[in-house]
Amino acid sequence: MSVAILFLAAAAAVASVHDSAEQDRIRQAMKFDLYACARPAYPPAALAQRAGGQSTLEIQVGAEGKVTDARVAVSSGRADLDAAALASIRTCSFHAVNTLGKPPGKRFAAQFIWKPGEPPRALDPELVMRTQRLAEEGDPVAQNTLGTWYEQGRSFEKDLAQAAALYRLAAHGGNAYAQNNLGVLLNRGAGVARDRRQAVFWYAKAAEQGHGWAQANLSWAYQHGSAGERDMKQAREWLTRSAEGGLAAAQVRLGLLMLDRAAYAEAQAPGAQWFARAAVADDPAGLYYLGRSYELGVGNEPDDVLAAVLYRRALGRSGGRAETALATLIEAGRAQAEAPDEVLILYETAMRSRDGGAFYRYGLVLERRGDHALAAALFRHGRTLGDCRAAVRSIQIQAGWTPEARSASPRAVRPVSVKQCGDRIEPLPQSWRELY
Repeated sequence: MSVAILFLAAAAAVASVHDSAEQDRIRQAMKFDLYACARPAYPPAALAQRAGGQSTLEIQVGAEGKVTDARVAVSSGRADLDAAALASIRTCSFHAVNTLGKPPGKRFAAQFIWKPGEPPRALDPELVMRTQRLAEEGDPVAQNTLGTWYEQGRSFEKDLAQAAALYRLAAHGGNAYAQNNLGVLLNRGAGVARDRRQAVFWYAKAAEQGHGWAQANLSWAYQHGSAGERDMKQAREWLTRSAEGGLAAAQVRLGLLMLDRAAYAEAQAPGAQWFARAAVADDPAGLYYLGRSYELGVGNEPDDVLAAVLYRRALGRSGGRAETALATLIEAGRAQAEAPDEVLILYETAMRSRDGGAFYRYGLVLERRGDHALAAALFRHGRTLGDCRAAVRSIQIQAGWTPEARSASPRAVRPVSVKQCGDRIEPLPQSWRELY
């Protein structure tokens, strides 16, 4: 997968700083802020040419943590990579840097390392020619295959309009994969005008033929009314069919849906069983949610040892959630660490993945160390990334509440307690999209 990695340029945070301890402090603050930054999209032309490089930027930060000036200090060698880095850094918030007390005008350095990843495996030219010939003759399978190559830019220049045209031909020919693929492009408005009703039409065609992703996409459309009235009965039915067909993502989503609607403890077990089915397939989300089930005793008997095992199996594949959950267990003395500093390493790894819970947990560590200003900056990042507890802690700090205080200031904005965030498995993820 093509990725852009963002991190602090070594030893160049503030040119005028010579004290090593102060430099370390600057690096740490910049690092935390950069972890929270949204990652830029890889410029298409650079990606097509498999071009990489390093864009080193110098920035100035204003009173509210916003970038007031940014410039390229050392070019990557490509204008599009440098421009993407500049556009990205201007959207970042540098709350941690603002705790340093540096005077206005100081410049900080950050570096984007662009790595295009491994190119897709080249297709056999004879296979490409044969597929083209069959597609021209009206073969739906070949038309769908050729469409995927155009969509992915394999053996052809990436062309979503051409991909959509080929998918449409194959979809009318009854190919379920093409019907779902066309639905995806219609839902995105990629290569064709956006038309969610038509997207659902094609999802339904593919779903009736047993296409698992189409069934999950159709379920989402019914659940959220993306092309008409909401219908939870139909949503549940199609999601169940997709899950029973073995689609791990549908199994996880069905488990979450069932737990969200479980009225009593005994009704939670079936939801957890769907997590287990996904975990058997080594699905990272299945492993994570099954771990949460054992950690919280939701749908399963509490078992910290098994929860930790499941979290470890999902490390590096769960968007930082497994890292945060495992570190929290270790920090609470409920699981064994494999290294003395594993807790902070796990939190930091999760922060790189922009997991809001990791910012909250690391902020608590800093509070206990007495570094309240930097902790507050991490809570603000966690709040922006959607973590309820980080949002509450930020509100408490703004209201003048301290851990030692018995109650918040009368001016405090509710909620004023992290207990109000609850300790559920997790709400249905808002990041789910019907784009498969």
